[in-house]
Amino acid sequence: MRSDRGGFSLEAGFDFPGISRQALEAFGEWRRAGRLGFMQLPFEREYEAMCLETAKSFDGLVDDVVLDGIGGSALGARCLLSALAAGPDARPGIHVIDSPDPFTVSRIKESCDPARTLLLVITKSGSTAETMSLFLSFHDWLPEDLRDSRIVTVTDPARGDLRRLSTDRGWPSLPVPPSVGGRYSVLSPVGLLPAALAGIDTSALLDGAASSVEDFDSDAPGSLAGRLAACWLSHFVTHPVHVFFVYCDRLYDTALWFSQLWAESLGKTSPDGSGGIGQTPLACRGPADQHSLVQLFMEGPSDKFFTFLEVGGPSEPLPGGFQGYPSIEWLEGRTLSELRSAEAFATASALEEKGLPVCRLSIDRSPDAFDMGRLLCTIEIATVLTGLSLGIDPLDQPGVERGKYLTFKQMGRPGWN
Repeated sequence: MRSDRGGFSLEAGFDFPGISRQALEAFGEWRRAGRLGFMQLPFEREYEAMCLETAKSFDGLVDDVVLDGIGGSALGARCLLSALAAGPDARPGIHVIDSPDPFTVSRIKESCDPARTLLLVITKSGSTAETMSLFLSFHDWLPEDLRDSRIVTVTDPARGDLRRLSTDRGWPSLPVPPSVGGRYSVLSPVGLLPAALAGIDTSALLDGAASSVEDFDSDAPGSLAGRLAACWLSHFVTHPVHVFFVYCDRLYDTALWFSQLWAESLGKTSPDGSGGIGQTPLACRGPADQHSLVQLFMEGPSDKFFTFLEVGGPSEPLPGGFQGYPSIEWLEGRTLSELRSAEAFATASALEEKGLPVCRLSIDRSPDAFDMGRLLCTIEIATVLTGLSLGIDPLDQPGVERGKYLTFKQMGRPGWN
């Protein structure tokens, strides 16, 4: 079963029913109630203007940005930077730190000039323990005379200690819209500000996301998001592991972003309270993980569903000059892209031969900002549709809160005993 949508195609080796009318109606009700704020982000360009203005204010002043966030406050930015930024040597260099690891903190401090570094603190709640601990560490590292001019925050527009602190200290601060959950916030200032600082085309990014919403609005069940949700839903219960296999190195962080979105949105207590439901996501990078995990996939438990994300794009023919060395000379004139594509096809086909469900999501070119905006928004819509089809709330995360409570208790935070 194959469908094509403007540079994107979805192909599956099995038939699957469309998304139910009940799920589509529930989606519409949630949207009208303002619960799906992420779908408005591509059209609310005032956030983009704020991000571009803030980024421009630091032109020539900083060489590095330390992005302090965790979960949805870091993964979206990381996937945009990996896919679209010029690389680790881009100016400014953006260092995403999403773990209170002393070694990582030390390494970043040693590699950056504090007088030429911007500290970007991102947390919707304004109180995330990991983020605030890293904030404290980097706050005192910044030169005292420059400190208040080298901190920018992205947080709730009205609530939380970080919002209050930003107001008290006069730091530039951008809002996370209240209707947008952290893991759905990549197209809000959470992801747009780091993208703007890196010189990514934020307008094209939002245009791509808008095209995804418009595609869905024109034909919800037949849209790319609707078809993708139906495809993923078809084996959700029978195959409890979802392997997201990207055949493009710069999209590996997109696979990690998908893993959080899928796990937090759909790993929930079943509607009847009888137990838990969910599908464990596993991010894989092809062809590298063909040499580490495919043996398990082929001959281990048949409990896995596979999404192959593939991209097009040209590459130069390989040179020759090694006649007499059969394992090398046959590659002359071939390309790296040709080899990567052949390996994706072969791995997917081998898995299908074993009777495992495989779908292929393809982009017919090397993805640009427009394509990334479309891809991310499409996956967000598909995730919500899948959750509503299962009768669960794909926006909440009650299972995360217990761990936070026990962390605060273990650390002796007042009022959490």
